[in-house]
Amino acid sequence: MINFKPHSRKDIPHRVRWLNDPSASIFTDNQGGKSTDISEQREWFDRYKKDKNKIFFTIYDNVHPIGFMGLSNIDHSKGEANLFIMIGESGYRGKGIGKMSLQYLIKYAAEKLKLRRVSLEVLKANAPALHLYKNLGFITEKESGKEYFMSLEI
Repeated sequence: MINFKPHSRKDIPHRVRWLNDPSASIFTDNQGGKSTDISEQREWFDRYKKDKNKIFFTIYDNVHPIGFMGLSNIDHSKGEANLFIMIGESGYRGKGIGKMSLQYLIKYAAEKLKLRRVSLEVLKANAPALHLYKNLGFITEKESGKEYFMSLEI
């Protein structure tokens, strides 16, 4: 059963593994190919916990963490935020978990945070994600180089 829990310090080793896994991070901003480590991610987590404009969740299959997602640049005055998702465990990609996770995140943004719009950036080469975002109603607002900038009114 897929469930979602707020990101916690115990998730850091999983984040490191996923961010350093080329098959998981191929379509993300993986710091220009630079790897990360536990120390760097602990520092990131400490900053994250102080940032009131972000909320991240770890995606679980029962008790096994399989990815993470979240909202950043939350702007309550404008009613909008950016969203992202990473399914870190390769055996879970292409199984509908991304869709289920995004639906949860969009509902959370609308109902808990009272946001009216979410947006994202996606690489043009990421065909599965593009298909998912279009299926969920995201529209392309603009494109630049290798990316599309998409949004969804919620």
